[in-house]
Amino acid sequence: MEKVATLLRQAAAEIILPRHRKLGDSDITEKGPGDLVTIADTETEKWLTAELANLLPGSSVVGEEAAYADKRVFDRLADENPVWVIDPVDGTHNFTKGSDIFAVIVALVISGETVAGWIYEPIGETIAQGERGAGVTLNGFRVDLGSPQTNPNCIGVAAKQLFERAERDETFIEKVYRPNCAGHEYIQILRDERCFTAYTKLMPWDHAAGSFMICEAGGHSALIEGNPYDVTQPLGSLLSASDQDTWARVQSILADDEEGNQDNG
Repeated sequence: MEKVATLLRQAAAEIILPRHRKLGDSDITEKGPGDLVTIADTETEKWLTAELANLLPGSSVVGEEAAYADKRVFDRLADENPVWVIDPVDGTHNFTKGSDIFAVIVALVISGETVAGWIYEPIGETIAQGERGAGVTLNGFRVDLGSPQTNPNCIGVAAKQLFERAERDETFIEKVYRPNCAGHEYIQILRDERCFTAYTKLMPWDHAAGSFMICEAGGHSALIEGNPYDVTQPLGSLLSASDQDTWARVQSILADDEEGNQDNG
C-alpha cells in the first residue's frame, strides 16, 4: 500500500506539479469534444503504467488515456490477473485552468472486483488509501463512516438530471453542487465534508477507488437501483453516501424516473 502511495507522490512531484499553471497551448489537446488531455496526463500515465506493472509482476494496466486510444484495453478489467486502473490527472479541466482541485487515482482490480484504492491530491498532499478487509486511512488516520447523520440536512454532489432532483428537494438535502473532480469529492465524504455524491458517468478510473473506499470505510456506494457498482460495466448512476440511512434517503429523492442516462460526472 505504501509503495503505491509513494509512487503517486513521486509522479505528482516530478511530472504533474512542475506543469501546474505552466501549460502551454501545445501541452493541451482535445481527445474528444470538450474532453481535454494534457502532457501531464499522458506522461504520468506512461510512468505509472511501467512502475505499477513492475511493482506487481503479472499485473496489467488500464489507464484512462490508453483505454481512450484503444477500446480493447478496457477488456483487461475482467481478467483474473491483477489490473491497475489509473486516472493520471482527475480533474483535467481544473488543472488546465490552474485550479488546485485535481487528483491522481489508482485502483487495484482482480476478476472485476476492486481490492484496493488510492486517491492523492498533490496540492495539500492529501492521501486516501484503502485495502479490502483493512479499512481506509486519510493522511494516516483511520476513517470510520457509517454513523447516521447528526445534521438533519446534508450537502452533496450530483450530476445533471440528478442535480435537478436534488436541488428541488426540501426535505433532506440542504445544498447540492455539480461534479468538479470525483477524487476530491470522494475525499470530501471521507472527511465528513459531504454526505453524498451521485454520478452518471461511471468510468472505473474515476470511481473504482473512491466507491470502494466509501464502502470499506463503513459508508455505502451502489447504483441508484440498488445493484453493486461493476467496474467492468460502467452503466447507470452511482450513489455514494457516508452511511446506509443517508444513502437510502438520498436514493428515494434521486431515483424518481431514474433511467440511468449518462452525462458528465
